[in-house]
Amino acid sequence: MKQFSYFISIVSILILGPPKFAVAQGCSDSGFCTMGALKPDQPFSRKVQIRLNSVELTQHIGTTKYGDLIHSTFVDANVGIGSKTNLHVRLPAYTIIEGNMPTTRGWGDLFFNVSRSIFSTDQYQLYASVGAKIYTSQPDKKSEDGLPMPLYQQTTYGSNDLNGGITFINRQWMVSVGYQRALNQIRNEFTTQKWIGHSLYDVVKVYDRSSGLQRGDDLMFRVERNFRLSRFNFYVGSLNLLRVTSDKTINEEGILADVANSQGLASNLLVGGGYQFNSQMGIRLLTSFRLKERDANPDGLSRDFIAQLAYVVRF
Repeated sequence: MKQFSYFISIVSILILGPPKFAVAQGCSDSGFCTMGALKPDQPFSRKVQIRLNSVELTQHIGTTKYGDLIHSTFVDANVGIGSKTNLHVRLPAYTIIEGNMPTTRGWGDLFFNVSRSIFSTDQYQLYASVGAKIYTSQPDKKSEDGLPMPLYQQTTYGSNDLNGGITFINRQWMVSVGYQRALNQIRNEFTTQKWIGHSLYDVVKVYDRSSGLQRGDDLMFRVERNFRLSRFNFYVGSLNLLRVTSDKTINEEGILADVANSQGLASNLLVGGGYQFNSQMGIRLLTSFRLKERDANPDGLSRDFIAQLAYVVRF
């Protein structure tokens, strides 16, 4: 139980009192960095085996530099298909977003991913992963007086995305590379000009225009060092997202145009761990602290801090 006490202490420090200097974008919320073989804190076994089915209930907390606080609750299901393939489905999250802007709430998007072992030895394993995100509603929430809200206040991002990648893992290390592409423009109409004269204009004017957004492509690179004991594990790593093509929004002339400074690197420090109560049940913690962000984030995905606590049941 001493190991479990250590884990609870880490959870309390990171969630209740994150370092004041720490700021994080975390992963793209639209995505792929926490799905299938690309997700953090992968288990490792020296023997090839059928992966156990599991269900995870996760509580997510995120903050932004604009004072937004995001609470999300979601369920993940993992199902083994044969001895080498795994299906990962994330049901739409229920999200509440509050802060200086009017509070919004609602359901998010549906995710699914298929991962497959493509090479395995006693020392390391290699997995391939493909997946998609399907939007379940539109990012068109408005204020009580009918003004379009920024994407930071939307519970869905309104785009269908495809992604794929590959992961190398051994007992100590995990390295993942992935790519994500949004397939459509979103139906959001937010511009700061529409809020001119409103009492909240000074709050709203800091948000990037997102009207008709076409999000750029993301290249992901993750590296983690894991420390594993019998029931407890702890890991540190970095998650890097390179926006390789510019985001596009509809400008004041009604033309879909590149957003300046929306390309580039967002880099994050990851710290987390897990504790197994027994072979069927455990808990898992993920936190993310931003090291670098892009100058422009019209997609509303920039985060100052992210924490996720999951309860896992295997069967």
